[in-house]
Amino acid sequence: MVEVGPSPRGGRGLFATAPLAGDVLLLTSPILLVPADQREHLLQTVVDDYVYEWDDEGTAALVLGASSMCNHDPEPNAYLWLVPEAQVAELWTTRPIAAGEEITVSYRAAGDDAPLWFEVVRPEVERPER
Repeated sequence: MVEVGPSPRGGRGLFATAPLAGDVLLLTSPILLVPADQREHLLQTVVDDYVYEWDDEGTAALVLGASSMCNHDPEPNAYLWLVPEAQVAELWTTRPIAAGEEITVSYRAAGDDAPLWFEVVRPEVERPER
């Protein structure tokens, strides 16, 4: 259903291997919680680019698995739903996705308009030939 591969946005991304319908659960991924008192150590690593804010105490959530390879798009075709009681993240489609299309999420929380820490790339062609 999905695979990780090189992205024209830069680095790697997650891609549909077959057409996907809208409102479909693609993946359920475990979460590793990083306590607030250890979070500052992540700030010096690339891992910090992959964590989500978990709670008001400063705990970070690192989503494990292929869903962590989703790149940002201001108009994403999927979303990552954090499920605290199960300590998992669910990746859901928001609209139909074509085979070969990159699966993207928004890195912003609702109402967040703070600057992102990277330049947003929205390529004309979704995936380069391999």
